[in-house]
Amino acid sequence: MVILRKKKEKKSISIEDARSAIEGLSIGSHRGGNRVILVYPLEMLRADSANTLLKSLEEPPKNTIFILLADRLDRVLPTIRSRCRLLSAPRPDRATGLQWLRNQLNHVSGLKIADADVETIYDEQGGAPYAVLDSLIARHNKDEKDELTIAIQASRYLLQAMSQGARINWLDTADKTQKARYSVLLATMQRWVSDLQSCAQMGNPRYYPKHEAAIKTLAQQARLPKLLHFWKSLIQARRHENHPLATRIQLEALLSQYQQVFED
Repeated sequence: MVILRKKKEKKSISIEDARSAIEGLSIGSHRGGNRVILVYPLEMLRADSANTLLKSLEEPPKNTIFILLADRLDRVLPTIRSRCRLLSAPRPDRATGLQWLRNQLNHVSGLKIADADVETIYDEQGGAPYAVLDSLIARHNKDEKDELTIAIQASRYLLQAMSQGARINWLDTADKTQKARYSVLLATMQRWVSDLQSCAQMGNPRYYPKHEAAIKTLAQQARLPKLLHFWKSLIQARRHENHPLATRIQLEALLSQYQQVFED
């Protein structure tokens, strides 16, 4: 089995990784069994790396199976998608996800967390059980240098700042959160703005029900056309979240635009 993923997650799967996997196809499999090429996360496959894999995907060698896994199918190149059989793995319903999560937490030594807090984090992570489990374990370990811990702390600070609406200090917020992964910060902003849009149209918050009062107040203050335009900006930013631009510069631009959502 060849896995195109390093122990430390990279921003992209390089052409060298793809070539290494293809070269391995010329080597006979152990005991004549199947050979499996596992690529994850597929959306991190660069265009040149994808081209390297295309030929093998079109005409895979005998007894060779490609398993391509993606969390963001919208970011997978169409040339790759068109050559694969697509199988979706939807998220579990809330009750099933929470039950699985509680069972897993019972096996983590020394970790004690109230059910209400588990449910809050579950909603904040969009109902993704594994993401919630990783988040809770990172909080338990309290490793200040861990990438996930940094992301959690930055997301909390970002939410506090965005709850200020027009009074947000976007320069300070960008400075305090810039060390976290840009993709994580964008996801946090998307969920917050999604809840704002829902409440602005007489709905209820999905991701941050704990902040319902603040969100509904901000929804009344927001200028809906500007809010919708900001939502489009976030979608565009997620398409290029791995671009090598400075995170702080991108955050400043977005948070400044967010402040204007509440101004005439």
